[in-house]
Amino acid sequence: MKKVVLTMLVGGLAGATPAMAADMKTPAQVVKAPPAVMTNWAGPYLGVHLGYLAAGGETTFPGTNEFHFIDPKGFAGGVMAGTAAQWGRVVAGVEGDLSYVSARATLDTAFAPNPGATQLQTTINWNSHIRGRIGYGFDQALLFVAAGVAFAGVENKAFDNTAGVTSTWQSTRVGWTVGAGVDYRIASKATIRLEYLYDNYGTETLPAQTFGFTTFPTRDHKIDTHTLRAGVNWRF
Repeated sequence: MKKVVLTMLVGGLAGATPAMAADMKTPAQVVKAPPAVMTNWAGPYLGVHLGYLAAGGETTFPGTNEFHFIDPKGFAGGVMAGTAAQWGRVVAGVEGDLSYVSARATLDTAFAPNPGATQLQTTINWNSHIRGRIGYGFDQALLFVAAGVAFAGVENKAFDNTAGVTSTWQSTRVGWTVGAGVDYRIASKATIRLEYLYDNYGTETLPAQTFGFTTFPTRDHKIDTHTLRAGVNWRF
């Protein structure tokens, strides 16, 4: 009897084993996702930009207490080109730009009742920058800071409207620039940009000029600019 029971028990276990094995679920295998492909910000690029420029200008007359603030404001737009290298998410490179600027301000300097009898005027006709850039790249955006050399074509005028004569000083000013911005990728090769630039051109002495019976005295001219601009770049 014991043998019969033992035989039945062994047979039952043998039959149940495949069923139990079938019911047991195999743990799901962990599938590793492929590593994310880092956005490439390296290489050359070419683009255009447009923005608004606001300058702070100060004209002073040495040896006197006379000074005047003349602050040109207007639009600036042009082309830019650069190249960059990349180490992980750190991106660095060099960039240059050239812009047409339409920024002018005129100030009446005479006394009442005819304040427009004499005037001072400052115009910025163009500017350019050569900058080094360094930034940190994300999937779609590159945040960057930049600094370098700034150039500007500046024209100063003094009007004696009573005598009908004008004195003009033209020069290419050289200074320094700093700024920051963001490039945002909108296509595999195209990016849009928003950035701020501060340019400082220091002080330049404008020599005295005489026209007929009118002498325009020596003056010192100091100027800096703030620019907010947007751009589009195509990467190669």
